[in-house]
Amino acid sequence: MRIVVDVMGADRPPSELIKGAQAAARRLPLNLILVGKRGEIHPHLDPALPVEVVHAPDVVGMDEPPLRAARKRDSSLVKGIRLLAEGNAEAFLSPGNTGAIVAAAVFILGRLPGVLRPGLCAAIPTLAGRELYLIDAGATVDCRPHNLLQFAKMGESYAQEALGVEQPKVGLLNVGEEKIKGDKLSREAYKLLSGLRNFVGNVEPHRLIGERPADVVVCSGFAGNLTIKALEGGAEIVWESVKRAIGDSTPGRLAALLLRRRLRVLSQRLRYERYNGAPLLGVRGLVFVAHGRSSAAAIEAAVERTFWSAQAGLLGRVEEALAREE
Repeated sequence: MRIVVDVMGADRPPSELIKGAQAAARRLPLNLILVGKRGEIHPHLDPALPVEVVHAPDVVGMDEPPLRAARKRDSSLVKGIRLLAEGNAEAFLSPGNTGAIVAAAVFILGRLPGVLRPGLCAAIPTLAGRELYLIDAGATVDCRPHNLLQFAKMGESYAQEALGVEQPKVGLLNVGEEKIKGDKLSREAYKLLSGLRNFVGNVEPHRLIGERPADVVVCSGFAGNLTIKALEGGAEIVWESVKRAIGDSTPGRLAALLLRRRLRVLSQRLRYERYNGAPLLGVRGLVFVAHGRSSAAAIEAAVERTFWSAQAGLLGRVEEALAREE
């Protein structure tokens, strides 16, 4: 299994991303292809691992317009996606500029037959202990109703593999549960999604991590990205509040000792690193987008998620789901 990792253009230095990618490679049967500036990669390589380095002198910044960035042929992002397009790898992962990744993937790989717009399928932790998938998490900001129907089909195929559920439940992110609620996009999308056997109706944001009302929740990329970032911020506030409450007194520290196992579980559940790496569904290749501020642990988790998705034949699953739609 060959996975290309773009180690440039993120908020953290390449050394942090390389550390995480190599940690995953020590546990999984995969060959890493690291793309970026050779001089910034080689000092951090583990000689015991099968790692290939592809030199890319240019970098796509987080603030660059997507279409312009997608034309930077010598950038690590574009070179990495070209390696995938040319059959030199089974998957590509980048924590870089999301808009540029989407534009480059569509431009270089192309869309799957019938796909109007690709969607990012992000994992969200829930109190039930199982992930929920939100699509679109930021690939397509402006959507039409049929886009959301395709997102549902593609997200369903991903959830089937990730959760082992034959008929994943699908919901529509909205401001209320009633079918008349929401803007024009939401109301029209509701009508289309109602044709799915496993559609459970509208899902309000506050129910996502608590009740886990669905396996897949669809929305526009604008709404999805806002939701993901709000949940991440909320989780960080909760965990920081717990740490401060425990550390402020002797009884708190004693309680922490008694509850250390449960606190460890809570920490794992709240930290975004564990859920890092979202597949860009709808393009002709397995492309994963990681968080721009990914730590080594987050990149390790993203490489692992990319690995098992490639191993499970995710791309073929998505194509089959879209073919059934036709």
